[in-house]
Amino acid sequence: MSYATVQDMISRYPNRDLVQLTNEDPSSSTIQQEPILQALNDASAEIDGYIEGRFALPIADSPAVLSRLATDIAMYRLQSLRPLHDLADARKRYEDAIALLGKVAAGELTLGLGADGSEPAAASDEIGRGPGRIFNRKTLKGY
Repeated sequence: MSYATVQDMISRYPNRDLVQLTNEDPSSSTIQQEPILQALNDASAEIDGYIEGRFALPIADSPAVLSRLATDIAMYRLQSLRPLHDLADARKRYEDAIALLGKVAAGELTLGLGADGSEPAAASDEIGRGPGRIFNRKTLKGY
């Protein structure tokens, strides 16, 4: 399941960029959807790799942040296929997306969903609880 649609990409990025990135013919003026769909599916699979340990997949009603992350990763993937483009901006957005997914995977950031797909308890509900977790993915890495 993809976290973003072709329309999400069209809404987020300039038409001229998408036309240029999805066409081999430089005289073309239309956006080809297949390369965008492939990039979005690849981006969604990459996102799933980060969040699968914390959430039941597929996430049916995914948060808007996943759509943004998927489009940023997909745009980076599309631009990386074109060596003549300046990748600096796309690379920065990609690195930011991966850093955010790393925080979600480590439990430092939430998507607003619990492991069962429901909202987690509010922070105020956790007052009075004992100390935090001693063992987690980070501390058990390598075992």
